[in-house]
Amino acid sequence: MSPAARPHSGLEGQLVLVTRAAHQAPALASLLAAAGAVPISIPVMRLDPLLAPGQIEQVQGRIWDGGFDDLVFTSANAVTLLLAGAPAGPPPGLRVFAIGPGTAAGLRAQGWGAELLPEGFIAESLAARMVELGVAGRRVLLPRAKGAREVLPELLGRSGALVETLDLYRMEPEEAMRASLQTALTEGGLSWVTFTSGSSVSCFVELAGDIPLPDGCAVACIGPVTAAALRRARFEPRVVALTHSMEGLVEALAASCSRLPENGLRP
Repeated sequence: MSPAARPHSGLEGQLVLVTRAAHQAPALASLLAAAGAVPISIPVMRLDPLLAPGQIEQVQGRIWDGGFDDLVFTSANAVTLLLAGAPAGPPPGLRVFAIGPGTAAGLRAQGWGAELLPEGFIAESLAARMVELGVAGRRVLLPRAKGAREVLPELLGRSGALVETLDLYRMEPEEAMRASLQTALTEGGLSWVTFTSGSSVSCFVELAGDIPLPDGCAVACIGPVTAAALRRARFEPRVVALTHSMEGLVEALAASCSRLPENGLRP
């Protein structure tokens, strides 16, 4: 859509900082640009794989040998890492679940599908969806990021599932971006800083150090879990997306046309 044909957006011309990892930032930046914003990508974190290729192959072998009844993905990163080099499509009888549209899109890119998405794209909703379909006695593999919330395996376990968690990766602060981030914060001009995970919050705080958000800059995040991480870090999100996806975040930002607070950092 050309700029002349684009509908008016509350984001028109606003500078929006994207904190996602480098391999994931372009998708959000593109959505922001389409809404009229000026995205600035400063990846505050990087993905650190925890398993060697041979270990991944062993887990894949267990999946194809019928070692699990359900395979549950809570991030596109886990999809990419676990299914690297895997056949297109799951073995017969395996139920595959995705926490939200981004993770489901990652599965489709690998030639896989997923069960119907939960109502809300958070662990609690995914657990409720799985329990509704029945999990008692089922062997569930949950590949995930190290340090992920325990709510999903706990809720499934309470309903009788036999859950095995697998730490595939962790997100680390991207030290190469420390100077760029601090410069962006001190120069001012930013309207928004966006966060899409608790990891992005912790890595941002590590790299920003004692530098506060510039005046006129507010915080937006993808959903309640990330909002909770922000509040623990003493940031109050101005916008929390009701639909917990990249599209939902941009829509929430565009709909927010009220005056921004002077600073998103609590005293």
